[in-house]
Amino acid sequence: MTALPSPETSPARRARWREWLAASVSRRLMLGLIVALLASAALVVALGLAVGQRALRQQQEDAARRMARLMEASLQNAMLKRDLDGMADILKHLGHTPGVEQARLLSPVGELRFDSLVGGPIGGERVMPNEASWRQPAAAPQPLISAQQLCAGADCRERLRWNTDGAGKHLQIVYPIANHERCSQCHGAAGQHPVNGLLVLDFQPQSIAGLGRGTAMLGAAVVLGALALFALIMLLTLRRQVAAPLAALALAADRLAAGDLGARVQSRAGDELGRVGHAFDRMAERLGETVASLRRERQFLQHLVDGMPDPVVVIGPDYRIRLANRAYADLLGHDLPSIVGQPCHQIGRGLAEPCPSTLVTCPVAEIGQCARAVHSMMSLQRGDGGAVEVDIDAAPLTQEDGEMLVIEVLRPLDRTIRFSQQQRLSTIGLLANGVAHEIHNPLSSIRIALQASLRGLRSGQMERQELTGYLELVDHEIDRCVLTTQRMLQMSQAPAQTLQPVNVAAAIDDVLALLREECRMRGVAASVDGVPPALSVMGDEAELRQVLVNLVHNALHAMPQGGRIDIRGAQATSGQEFVLSVRDTGCGIDAKDLPLIFMPFFSHRADGQRGTGLGLAISKATMERFGGRIDVRSAPGQGSDFSLILRRAPDA
Repeated sequence: MTALPSPETSPARRARWREWLAASVSRRLMLGLIVALLASAALVVALGLAVGQRALRQQQEDAARRMARLMEASLQNAMLKRDLDGMADILKHLGHTPGVEQARLLSPVGELRFDSLVGGPIGGERVMPNEASWRQPAAAPQPLISAQQLCAGADCRERLRWNTDGAGKHLQIVYPIANHERCSQCHGAAGQHPVNGLLVLDFQPQSIAGLGRGTAMLGAAVVLGALALFALIMLLTLRRQVAAPLAALALAADRLAAGDLGARVQSRAGDELGRVGHAFDRMAERLGETVASLRRERQFLQHLVDGMPDPVVVIGPDYRIRLANRAYADLLGHDLPSIVGQPCHQIGRGLAEPCPSTLVTCPVAEIGQCARAVHSMMSLQRGDGGAVEVDIDAAPLTQEDGEMLVIEVLRPLDRTIRFSQQQRLSTIGLLANGVAHEIHNPLSSIRIALQASLRGLRSGQMERQELTGYLELVDHEIDRCVLTTQRMLQMSQAPAQTLQPVNVAAAIDDVLALLREECRMRGVAASVDGVPPALSVMGDEAELRQVLVNLVHNALHAMPQGGRIDIRGAQATSGQEFVLSVRDTGCGIDAKDLPLIFMPFFSHRADGQRGTGLGLAISKATMERFGGRIDVRSAPGQGSDFSLILRRAPDA
C-alpha cells in the first residue's frame, strides 16, 4: 500500500514548490497562462453545452409543433369524412413514428377518444393533467383537461411540458385542434366551441445533454486549440520581451550584490525594460565610482592615522574595532588587517567578553554612559602573551546616524616615562650655559683667592686676617657651586610615587637662578610677586621645577629681542588652591594653534628653532597628576599668560 504523505512533509513540499515558483517570473507567467487557458476552456465548454442544449430543446419543441400542425390537418380531413377508423389509423401510425412514444386524441372536455397504444375509439375515459395520466388511460374518472385550460377567450395555444422520469427527459405537447366553419355542422359554431379536440403527443425520452455534448465538445476543442496557440504565442513573446530581460537584470543585480562592480546588463532594447537596464548600468557605474572614492578616502584616512606616532583606535558601541593605525597594531603585536572588525577586548586583553566594569575602567562602557571624555590606565596583552601598560585618553564621536563611536589614544607608560626623562635631559642641556656660568664664576673667584693666598704664604708677608678672608671667600663660592649642583640634581631626579608638600618660592628661586645667565644674554628681566615664602603646594620637587623651567624657557623663546617675565601668585577663591601665573611680553600664540600647544611633538617657536614638542604636554600631564591644571590666555603680539592651578598643602 502506498503510504500517505505525513503532515510534516506535505507543507514542506508546498513550501519548496512556492519557493520554486517565486524564483522565476517565467514560471509564474506560464502558470498564469495555463490557469487562464483551463478556465477559458471550461467556460467555453459550459457555454457550448448550455447553448447546444437550449438550441436542441428549441428544435424539438419546434418539431413537435410542426408535427402537431400536420396531424391537425390530417385529423380534420378524417373528421370531415367521418372516418373514425382513418383517425385511429392515423394516430396508430403517428404512435409508431420514430421519436414518438404515444399519441392520443381527447374531446374538448378531456375525454379520451383515440389512443395509439390501445387503438380504436375509446369512450367514457378522462385524462388527468399530470404526466402519468396523459400517457395511459385513467382507471377512474379524474378532473378533465379541457379546452378551457388551454384557451383564453378566442386565443387557444398549445401547451408544451418537459417531464423527467427514470428513462430521462421527454417532451409532451397538448395541441388544440381548432374549430372551423366547415366543422360547424358537427361541432357547432366556432365562437361557442373554438376547439374540436385535443391532440396529446408524448415523445420518447432523450438526453438533451448527450445530444449537444458532441457538438459542444467539438466547439470547445476548437476554441481550446485557439487558446493554446494564443497562450503559446504569448508565452514566447513574454519570454523574449519580458522574462529574458528580467533574467539578465536579475543576474547583473546578483553579481553586483556579490561585489562584482563590473556587472552590467548591456541591454540594446529601447522599451521600458531596456530603459531599466540602461538605468541599472548607469547606477552600477556611479556605484563603482562611489566605492572607488570611498576606498580612496578610507586609504587616505588610514594613511592619516598611520602617520600618528601614538597608537589610535576607533571602537564602536558593539566593542568592535572600526579603525586602527599602524602604531596600535605594532603595540599589540598584530597585523593591522586582522584587527579591524574584531572585538577590542579580544585583541587587547584576550577576553571573549567585554572587560568587567567593576575591575577596570573601560572607555567604551564609560563613554556609553556619560558621553564625555575619559582617562584611564590599563594593562593590555600583546599577541605574544606579553603585557604592556598604557595610559588611555578616550573621547566620544557621534556620527550623523546617531551612532556613538569611541576614539582612544594610547600612550605606553614606559614611553611616557622615557619622554619625560628625555625632556628632563633636554632641559638640563638647555640649562648648561647658565649652569656653567653659575659654576664658572665661583671657581674663578676661588682660583683668584687661592693664588693670592699662595703668593702671600710663599713670601711670608700675608697677615692671618687676610688669609682668613681669602679662605672665607673660597668657602662662600664653594657653597654657590654646591647649591647649583643641588638644583641640577633636583631637576634630574625621578618623580616620587606619592605627592609631597613643595615650597613654591624655593622652586621659583632655583629655576630663576639656573636661568639667570640666559635671561641676561637674551635681555629679559624676570620678577616675582605675590608668592609667600612659606607657601607649599602638593606635588613633586623635581616635576614642579621642570614645569616652571618649561614655562620660563617658552617665554624666553617667545622674546628673541628681549622683554619681561612676570611670575605672580594669587590665592584662589576656593581657598584650597593657589594660582601661579607666568606672563611674558612676547609674540603671543595664534588662535588656531592654541588647541594644539599641549599636544605631544607640537612645536612652533618664535625664534625659528625646532623644539622637542614635549614641554607643554608633559607640563599638562604633570599638573593633572598633581590634581591641578594649566590654563593659557594669549593673543598675537600681546604675549602669553600660563596659569598653574595648584592644590595647597594641608599645613600651608
